[in-house]
Amino acid sequence: MTDISCLLAGLVRIAIPIITLIIWRKKTGAKIYPAIVALLVCFPVFMLGGAIRSGFSYTVPFHYYLQQALLFGILEEGSKFLILKFVLKCDSRKDAVSYGIGHSAYEAFGGGIACLLLIGESNVSPDIFFFNLLTAIGGILFSVALTIIIFYGIKNNKSLLTLPLAILFHALGNITAELLIIKFVLTIIFCILAFYFWRKIFYCAIAFIYF
Repeated sequence: MTDISCLLAGLVRIAIPIITLIIWRKKTGAKIYPAIVALLVCFPVFMLGGAIRSGFSYTVPFHYYLQQALLFGILEEGSKFLILKFVLKCDSRKDAVSYGIGHSAYEAFGGGIACLLLIGESNVSPDIFFFNLLTAIGGILFSVALTIIIFYGIKNNKSLLTLPLAILFHALGNITAELLIIKFVLTIIFCILAFYFWRKIFYCAIAFIYF
C-alpha cells in the first residue's frame, strides 16, 4: 500500500502542472512557450541558489531558514521579473499565468521524482499522497499568484512596489512551507490579492483601448 501511495503521489506531483497548463491553454488560448521558458530558467536559478545557500551557517536554524527564504524569494521572483519584462516582453496576463505554471512545474517535477524514488522504502509517511496532492495544487496557486503580482507591476510601471512585495510573500511562503495549513492560508490570501491585480490589469486595458 505504501508503494502505491508513493507512486500515486509522484504521478500527481508531475501530472498536475501539465494538466493545468493544458486546460489553461484550451480555455484561454494562452501560449505554451512561456511555461517552457520558466521551467528552463529554474535550472540555473535553483543551482545558483543552492550554491549560495551552501555557504550559510546552520548554527542558528531560524537564521538559516530566514536567509534561505529571502534568498530564493529574491532569485525566483527576480528571475520572473527579468524574463517577463526583458526576455519574453510579456504583454498578456494569460501568458503570465502560463509562466507561473511553468515555474511551479520545476519543484513539482522534482518532488514527484523524489516520491517515485521512495518506492520500496519502509519509512514513508502514510499521508504522502494527500500531502503531495495539496502541495501540487498549492504550488501552482502560489507561483501563479506571485507571477500575476509581478506582471501587474510591469504593465503599470509599479515594479518598485510589486517586486519587493512578491519577494516578501515568497519568503513568507518558504518559511511556512513545513506548516502546510498556514502556507495554504497564505496562498489563498496571495491569490485574492493577485485576482485584484488581475482585474485591474483588465480594466486598465479597457480604458487604454477606449479612452
